[in-house]
Amino acid sequence: MTPPHPISEPLVVGLRERKKAQTRRAISDAATRLFMENGFDEVTLAEVGEAAGVSIKTIFNYFGSKEELFFDREAELRGAIVAAVSERPPGRTITDALTAQLSEHRLPVAGDDWAALRDPRRYGQFQRFLATWQESAALRGRAMLGNERLQDELAAVVGAAAGLPGADDRVRAMAAMLAAAVQLRHRTLAGALLEGAPAAEVEARVRAVVGEALGRIAAAFPDLNTGA
Repeated sequence: MTPPHPISEPLVVGLRERKKAQTRRAISDAATRLFMENGFDEVTLAEVGEAAGVSIKTIFNYFGSKEELFFDREAELRGAIVAAVSERPPGRTITDALTAQLSEHRLPVAGDDWAALRDPRRYGQFQRFLATWQESAALRGRAMLGNERLQDELAAVVGAAAGLPGADDRVRAMAAMLAAAVQLRHRTLAGALLEGAPAAEVEARVRAVVGEALGRIAAAFPDLNTGA
């Protein structure tokens, strides 16, 4: 009798990783739905686990905290901002690269761009997501920590581009301003959506504040705002 062909290790690993990604997504989707329906502070991890069909232990296998469940794309979004600087093409300044990134950057819910705001259903989802965020002191505090991480990562790449350590005061000052521009962009987006501004106006406000903030940073740091 001929033995069955063994399953190759890469295939097994691929299937395992796909399964893990599916489980992580199921937990995240269940949590986001409950948070948006009931409020972040009112939802327990037990309720998330029941909705996703997993144990609390399994949730912690994928997420370090309840806040991380809400901000499940934080590392991805932060990485895209940092990569816009570190991977910018030759001759493109840091502020030009970030202006382009922050003007076209996807919205806080996975996979959506400016066009999604023209769909009333999706617009409402964005509103509820941001309202849930604003209503929770725990989430606002967690977002501040994320902004600090962004500032540190930007300092590292800005310093590397200038041949300076990330701890250099000049580098830290510019990184702090860049991180503040990202935060201002978020506040402008959230404010416009929560007041129900038309989709075109939301986009216009964000583009305007990004251009203003990054333009002023470029003028303030001509020695560090170099091309790659």
